[in-house]
Amino acid sequence: MTKSLNVFDRVPLRLASRASQLAMCQAELVKRKLAPIATEIQPITTHGDRVLDRSLADAGGKGLFIKELEKAILAGESDAAIHSMKDMETNFAPGTEIAAVLPREDRRDALLGGYESLADLPQGAVIGTSSVRRRALLLHHRPDLQIKLLRGNVIRRIGLLEAGDYDAIILAVAGLKRLGLDVAYSPLSSDEMPTAAAQGALAVQIASPTNERARSVSAAFAEMNCPIATAEVTAERAVLAHLDGSCHTPIAASAKYSDDGMISLDGMILRPYGEAAHRRQIVGSADDAANLGVELGASLLTDAGGRDFLA
Repeated sequence: MTKSLNVFDRVPLRLASRASQLAMCQAELVKRKLAPIATEIQPITTHGDRVLDRSLADAGGKGLFIKELEKAILAGESDAAIHSMKDMETNFAPGTEIAAVLPREDRRDALLGGYESLADLPQGAVIGTSSVRRRALLLHHRPDLQIKLLRGNVIRRIGLLEAGDYDAIILAVAGLKRLGLDVAYSPLSSDEMPTAAAQGALAVQIASPTNERARSVSAAFAEMNCPIATAEVTAERAVLAHLDGSCHTPIAASAKYSDDGMISLDGMILRPYGEAAHRRQIVGSADDAANLGVELGASLLTDAGGRDFLA
C-alpha cells in the first residue's frame, strides 16, 4: 500500500471542506490522521452557509451543505470531502461513496444559556434552533416555549445567545468538543432529547475508485474507518431512508453498539410542533444494521397509522 500512496508526493491528497470554523477543525482532524501522507484542505463556502435568513428546510434542505463538495469530488478538483454525517441526505451523488466513518464523538444535544435541563427553562423562554427535530422535541416536552430560528456557524450562534437574542440555544455537544470552546453547557439526556441520525459522526466521501489515484485515495482512508460507528450510522440512516426522512421531518434515530456484536436502535417520529409522537426500540445484530433500521422505520410507521403522520 505504501507504493500506491506515493502518488500523493506529486499532488497532495485534497480534502474538500465547508469553510466554517467547525468544518475546518474537522478537516484538520482527518488531515492529522492521514499523516505522513501529503494533504491539503480546500475550504468551500456552500450555499447553505450563505443563506442564513430562513430554516434549512425552507432554503432547500440538507443538500445545501453537501452538493458543492460533491461537485468538487466528481470534477476531480478534490479527492475527498469531509462531512458531518448528520448533514448528509440518505441518497448522495451517484459516482461517489463513503470511504470511512470516523470514531464517533459525543452524540448528545447541548443546552446553552445557564440552565441545566429543559425543566429549568422559564415559562415562555425563547429557544434558538434551526432543527425541526429539536423544535418538535422541545415543544413536545414544553409546549410553552417559543422556538426562534437560529442559523449560522457555532461562534455566531453563541454570540447571538450572549447578545440576548435568545434565553437558551441548542447545539451539538460534538461540535463544541471538537472546537474546544470554553463555554458552559448542559448535555441533554438522550431519553429526553433523542438525537439525529449520524449525529457526532464524521464521514469521508470520495469518488468511486476507477483509476490509480482514486484507488490510492480509497486505500488511504480504509485504515481510519471505524466499524462500530459505521454499523451504528448504517442502522440510523436506514431508519431515515425508510421514512423518506428529510430536514422537513422530525425524526430521531440513535444506535448503540455493544461488545457482543449487537445494536440497540432507538427511533422516534414526531409531528412538526411536537403535538404527537411515536417511539420504539429494537435490538439486533450489527451485521444486519441496515435491515434493523428498515424494521424499526416500518414499526414506527405502523404505530403512527401510516405516512400521513409525516406529512
